[in-house]
Formats: sequence, C-alpha cells, structure tokens
Amino acid sequence: MAWREITVAETRWSVSPLAERAAHASAWRLVLAFRPVPMTRRSVCAPFPLESSSRSALFAQADRLSDDAIVATLADRIG
Repeated sequence: MAWREITVAETRWSVSPLAERAAHASAWRLVLAFRPVPMTRRSVCAPFPLESSSRSALFAQADRLSDDAIVATLADRIG
C-alpha cells in the first residue's frame, strides 16, 4: 500500500518512505521510493534532506512533508 500518491509529468507515482543509516552513523536519513502506476517506467529512489537519531521520529517528520516537496524531489531526480 502506498504511503502517498503523486503525479509528475503525467505519470502517477506511488511513494514509500524508507529509513537508511550508513555504517557507523548515528542518524537515520529519509529516502523516498517512487514506483510508477502502472509500471511503465523504472522505479526511482531519492534521498530527502531529513535526518533523525530515531527511525520513528524520522517517519513522523516524513508524514508532515508537503506533496509539493515530494513532487519536487522526484522531478529533480527524473530531470
């Protein structure tokens, strides 16, 4: 199930938030996974400039993201 759905360049995208932490790092960072609906293009993952020492706090912050910020992240990624 999608966390959010957005439309960019006439393509509908299912968006899922992911938490990623590098080895030896204390902070989790947010990565957004975009999957086209239907699968007419490749899926895209894009880091988002949001970090937290807690995964749950990171996801809480992600829930407050605007659709415009999410659309801009994908638009930058697919150029």
